[in-house]
Amino acid sequence: MRKIKKTSIAEYISIRFMGITFVMGILMAVFVTYFSNEAINFDIRSQIRKESKYDYLNINLENGQIVVSDDFVYEDNRIYKVILDREGKVISGEYPEEGLKKIPLSKNFQNQKVREVKCGENQYYMYDQRIIKSNETMDEKKMIAVVRSVVNKQDISSDYQVLKNTSYFCAVIIMLIVVILSFIISRQIVEPIKQICYTAEKIGQEKDLSQRIKYDGGFKEITILADANNRMLDRLEEMFEKQTQFTSDVAHELKTPVAVVMAECQYARKHIENKEEFDEEMSLIERQIKKTNQIITQLLQLSRLDQERIEINFEYVDLRDIVEQVCENEKVKDQKQIDIRLHLEKAEAWVDVGLIMIVIRNLVSNAMKYSKPDDPIDIHLKREEDTIKFVVQDYGCGMTEEERKQIFDRFYRADKARNSEGFGLGLSISSKIVELHHGQIKVASVENRGSIFTLLLPENPKGE
Repeated sequence: MRKIKKTSIAEYISIRFMGITFVMGILMAVFVTYFSNEAINFDIRSQIRKESKYDYLNINLENGQIVVSDDFVYEDNRIYKVILDREGKVISGEYPEEGLKKIPLSKNFQNQKVREVKCGENQYYMYDQRIIKSNETMDEKKMIAVVRSVVNKQDISSDYQVLKNTSYFCAVIIMLIVVILSFIISRQIVEPIKQICYTAEKIGQEKDLSQRIKYDGGFKEITILADANNRMLDRLEEMFEKQTQFTSDVAHELKTPVAVVMAECQYARKHIENKEEFDEEMSLIERQIKKTNQIITQLLQLSRLDQERIEINFEYVDLRDIVEQVCENEKVKDQKQIDIRLHLEKAEAWVDVGLIMIVIRNLVSNAMKYSKPDDPIDIHLKREEDTIKFVVQDYGCGMTEEERKQIFDRFYRADKARNSEGFGLGLSISSKIVELHHGQIKVASVENRGSIFTLLLPENPKGE
């Protein structure tokens, strides 16, 4: 793959602007030249015709002879006029150049045009205007003469050259203005981008994620870019804080069982003398190892969910059966005599049975964990249109608003002393599983009055 050469935005914009300006300048020069030449030719032709329009009034036929009035103007505005007979011979007037006498009369007087002719090194405009008069008896009209108007193209064009040069000068000025504006505009665009790059580089070098990009300019796209970077920095800062907390929590959770195992091993080595005491110590060590293994298993499960490396097998089942099975299992382990009150309706949906069972078990066990002995728990399951609604309501200790906001964070437990069972990973795992099912978990809680967890699942998360 060809490596693209890197360049600055300012250089890119400036070069492109200058290239476009150069092309526009060339096109402008071509247009000015073309249209000015056309305008000059049109104006000269119009002027010659205009000067020749009333020449017939000063030329008459008397006694078979052509008579030219004294009012006839042979030269005006550098236009030379020569009176010719029907054969093209000069009757009156002089050519500006002798060689022009050889130019024959126009062959098509019906469609008279201003001609361009060359004589020596000079270019001339030539216009033949026929003079038609009646004879003495007034019985017919005929052409008695031709008035030929001749003008040197160079003499006339020189008058228009100033206008042409002015147009070229204006084109150059416009190009310079565009180039200057391109530098100004590129600077206005690049400066805030440079500031964003500088801030990002500074954050990388100083490792200070608390810094933010500031931009109060008028470019909407740069504002969006700055805001997007700031939101990314917010998320990165939050992630690093959570990662730091996560590392601390993992170390804390693993440290306790490992310390217990080490202490028991040392104690057993020094003080155990009979098999009964040895078996008791081994049982304690086994429990701590199981606890450690549970933490590791849940962390691995959470990691696979995060990376979406877990295989999901959807089945169309009635969630009522899953809820009843989970509740029966939890009652077996219950030591508080919690009254689980079921309000279940038929609710069929496409789910991964194993994963959804984890979610339901976590919600039910959490409700039992934070309920007082002999307190009831209400569990509702029903269908609302294309959504399955599962609700677990307890009447236990509840949560504060701050605790409610963090309840799905990893290793977070409302019990700050960490005296409750579990590791604070269950709700995090449940949240990821529900996300993979395109559902939602909502929680409402009032301190000392209990909590309500609501699970919403689409009937068909596959969208079929």
